[in-house]
Amino acid sequence: MRKLILFLITLVMIGCQTQTTKSKEEKKNTNEKNFAQLINFVDTYANETLQKGNINAIGLAVYKNGEIYHNYYGAINEEKGKPNDSTHFEIASISKVFAGSLVAKAVLENKIKLEDDIRKYLKGEYPNLEFEGVPITIKNLLTHTLGFKERRPPKMDKIWNDVSKGEYENKSITYAVDDFLEELKNVELDKKPGTYYMYNSVGSEILAYILEQVYQDSFENILDKFLKEMDIHDSYLEGCRPRSEHIIDGYDENGQLASKTRNILLGAGGSMIATLPDLIKFMKFQLESKNPLIKESTKELYLDREGDKTGYLWDVGYAKEEGFYYKKTGTSDGVQSVILICPDTNYGLILIMNNTSEKAYRDWANLYNRVEVDLIKFPRKNLVSVLKKELLENTDASIIEYKKHIKNESEYFAKPGDLNRIGYQLLRNSKVEEAIKIFKLMVDQFPENSNVYDSLGEGYFTNKEYNKALKNYEKSFVLDSTNTNAEKYILKIKKLLE
Repeated sequence: MRKLILFLITLVMIGCQTQTTKSKEEKKNTNEKNFAQLINFVDTYANETLQKGNINAIGLAVYKNGEIYHNYYGAINEEKGKPNDSTHFEIASISKVFAGSLVAKAVLENKIKLEDDIRKYLKGEYPNLEFEGVPITIKNLLTHTLGFKERRPPKMDKIWNDVSKGEYENKSITYAVDDFLEELKNVELDKKPGTYYMYNSVGSEILAYILEQVYQDSFENILDKFLKEMDIHDSYLEGCRPRSEHIIDGYDENGQLASKTRNILLGAGGSMIATLPDLIKFMKFQLESKNPLIKESTKELYLDREGDKTGYLWDVGYAKEEGFYYKKTGTSDGVQSVILICPDTNYGLILIMNNTSEKAYRDWANLYNRVEVDLIKFPRKNLVSVLKKELLENTDASIIEYKKHIKNESEYFAKPGDLNRIGYQLLRNSKVEEAIKIFKLMVDQFPENSNVYDSLGEGYFTNKEYNKALKNYEKSFVLDSTNTNAEKYILKIKKLLE
């Protein structure tokens, strides 16, 4: 009898283990399926962005719960074609957060202190680097709160501007660290350090010089050792290697070939060149490593008057859904980039393009926002993206499907902007009645959003239903009195109805 009982217990245990294994396997398959759908949406958003014609090429990477995906879209130009893993990007001010990480490391190693007067590390006398007895500190360099009257010393500023004009494409820059240190003796402070934010690259260059003093090594070597710790081998400071043929061509505001980045000083201010795979390794390091410098480098050091926070050259913050996050953007003359890290919700995003026009920037920012929303909501799926084809081709039936599925909040979400894009695509396709139905759905789903009434107003206006258009524009203006578009159409419609 005892043997029989033991046998039955064994069967039950095996059954439970099989069920548990099966459950884990099913969960894994579901996660993989959800992530596959996510990246399918990401690809769609990127290709839709390119279709607007303002961006040549895009490099994009996402990280969510240990899963990583990256891809390239468009073409650098007609000759060079699509970017790839060997393409080198100018990451401009993203270079600063690498320097910030090195400073965090030095602080943890007690090499420097945040409250140190920077003159402790400068050779020579600098009585000017204080205001009303308050000196510039390491923390001020990290948070862009130096108190300088001008953003950069004059000679440095001229060379900076001349580089942007392409005047140093084929000649050496005759400005060295000694010249920079000499100029620092004459800069004027008109604000108390630590009290006023003015974005600059001077602080990070001074930090690079200070790191050289405390480690008795070149900034290039200090940075290179740090990069190798993250298995990063194909990223470097401009000028420290022969110029690669793989550096991407960028295009300026006028669509003309932009001048390439040049390293004016030590390179901490914005002279790094990186591949997308290397940036992914940096993102993975931020999200997976337990290295204490990550926590140190991302802690809040300064809060400005607008409520924006700064860490060790990172922009840091907290959002309701994302939790704690930190990010950095970089803008060279021809390349725009961003890296976002959200440790609380375990996701990251890198987005790079090789255009810097205003229209390109707007499209780039919209793409960033669309991808980030899907990352925040994951594993919930964007219902508008799921139903996009049906919403465009069979609007009535798909609206019914939308209303049915949106109630399942654990699986789906929707944003007014996504429906708005569908509505305007229908308008462009001369499907005005269908567009109005989508805009009415927006009003039903997001009644407190001013823009949904503005869009419905435009739908009715296009259909020459002026009284209905007026009613919706007026509602939009009540919800948002800064909506100049609604105000304009209210006046226009009233004249038509006179």
